[in-house]
This record gives sequence, C-alpha cells and structure tokens, in this order.
Amino acid sequence: MADSSQVKTKGKNIALYRTYTDNASLSATEYLAASQFNVGINNGTQNIADTNLDYPIPISDGTTNDDGSNNMTGSSGGDNSTDNTSTFKYGAGQTDNTGQNLIANNTSATKKWEIASLTVDADAAKYTSLWFYILDSTALAKLLTSGTAVEIRIGVDTTANYYSYTRTSAQLSVGWNWISTGDILSTWTTVGTPGTLNNFAIIITTNNATDEFVAGDIVYDLLRQWEESDFFKDFELDPTLDFTNNKATTRCLLSSTNANGFDVNSLGLHNKDTSRLMASGDTFTAESKEPTDEFALVAVDKFKN
Repeated sequence: MADSSQVKTKGKNIALYRTYTDNASLSATEYLAASQFNVGINNGTQNIADTNLDYPIPISDGTTNDDGSNNMTGSSGGDNSTDNTSTFKYGAGQTDNTGQNLIANNTSATKKWEIASLTVDADAAKYTSLWFYILDSTALAKLLTSGTAVEIRIGVDTTANYYSYTRTSAQLSVGWNWISTGDILSTWTTVGTPGTLNNFAIIITTNNATDEFVAGDIVYDLLRQWEESDFFKDFELDPTLDFTNNKATTRCLLSSTNANGFDVNSLGLHNKDTSRLMASGDTFTAESKEPTDEFALVAVDKFKN
C-alpha cells in the first residue's frame, strides 16, 4: 500500500560511509546502519533531504497524566464537563473508553474547563499531547475566527503560572484533532513560574458570548506525555538482503499495544547515531490503528542496477 518510498540523503550517506571507510576507522557512534523505525500521521510530499517524518507519533504508551475519565470543572462560560462513552480516543494503554463533553453556556465568550490535580504531574522535559474533537461545521464555526480559539494550560495553576499552547480555528478541523507541538513541554509559551505541573485547563474562545456547546459538540480526551525513545521501535526482523536485485527488505511491527488512536500513514527507518539519521521513508494510505490491530509494515529499498 505504499504510495511513495524514498531512500533519503542521510541513507545514502550511511551507505557511502560504511562502504568506503576502512573497518578500523569506523566509528561506533556515527553512520550506523538503520535498526529502528518510527511512524507518523499526515505525512506530506517526501523530499530526499527529509531528516524525519512530518508528524511522528509515539509508538510506546509513555505516561498518562489524565485518561479523560475525570470530569473537568467549568468556569466563566464553561459548565462542568460530562462523560462521553461514545466519542473517545484509544491510546497510551488506557481502557477507560471515556472522553469529556465540554459543555458551554451563554454567559461569556471565554469558556474554561480545569482539572486542579492531575493523576500524574506533567514533566516539562517530555513531549505532550491531547485529543480534541469537534462534532461538525456548526460547532467549528462557533470558535473564534480571528485570534486564539483554543488554549491549553499546564502549570502549578492556570491563572498566572503555567505553560501555554494555542490553536486558531483555521488550525482545527471537524473530527479528531491531535493537539501537540512536536516538541517538549518547556518549549511552550511560559507565563509566570509554572512550578509543579499538576493543574490543567482547556480554554475555548467563541465568536459570541451566547455561543453554547451541548454534549457531543466538543470532546476532550487523553492528556499524555512521552520521551524521545518512545517514538522508536526496533525492527521486527533484521533486513533481508537480495544481492541479485540489489534490494533490502525490512519488516517493522506495530503490535496491538503500539500507536493506538492514530491514522498512521508513514514509516521512517532510522539508525542509532548520537544524532539519529533517517535512512529512508515511506508514505502510504492512512490506516486507523486500534487496540485490536497489528500492523506489519514492510519497507523495500532498492539500489538501481
């Protein structure tokens, strides 16, 4: 199902280095052969100079800070959230099957929902994400059309000391939105002194104070964190080399516990250099990964005869 597959510049560099450098001079930490893979979502047109997938996702579970089963306290134009057991996201090894309906009233255009004490405190040195669901175009149209429509805050409080990440309505779409910066939490905008990261809030700004959300219009689920190593997994099998046709076939496996909740559409092969090198990449038709699925991803890299 590959739509495009490409050996990257760094992959060619690895081949050159390993072919033309004397064995006695080979570094133990540079230009190693590819031995791990990562996967991603929304991968665009490939370029030979790519050094990673466009939007790599965590393969391993990482840490769940809030699984989405805890009701959030509403304030300003937000009412207390309610459980949604029909619209939720799989992932991070969680089995609660519950998201939170963000209920909004008509008292203010600024609507806030908060958890004062996370199940697990956040870590500023880790990657961070959550899922944000928009039912339809009517709900999306209520979000502020000029300026910040959605803000995520994590800190010792969410009024004066927190990390902040924002999205405009143009950056959101109907359905599930994966809210992640692609970098660690400490790179978010810093307000005051974030301190102990046990407080979490979602703030939505609408076009009008009278804009309301009922159950199912907007749903939040699964605040989670992970480390750089959680992006990668070892090959399922060592590459098979075909010297007649000058090609290498690599099998990568996403088990039933890996990368759940994502529409996976890309695969990258990487080495374990101190600064990792991406040897090759594949883009394919997106497939939704759920806990009942195992994906066997097979990459075939061929050198021209």
